[in-house]
Amino acid sequence: MAKEQNDKTINRNINAQPRLHQRAREIQSYGTVNHLLPLELEEPVRLEMTEQLNQMLADTMTIRDLYKKSLAGCGSGVLSAASPL
Repeated sequence: MAKEQNDKTINRNINAQPRLHQRAREIQSYGTVNHLLPLELEEPVRLEMTEQLNQMLADTMTIRDLYKKSLAGCGSGVLSAASPL
């Protein structure tokens, strides 16, 4: 019984919608690596991984935008303003 109640409480608090208009301090500048985390990687390796992750993010955003544009161009109406893409 207690587990069911905990699961319901947890499920109610999880929300996949973006949190807009947040303000926070910058954790680390673009193109740099943070030395505060206990990672056993040398700085050149961390910088290379950061560059690759940034490129993957940029590619993913481009693919998403092209997908949205292709749906809007065909007039299918599948992608609405409420859609998560």
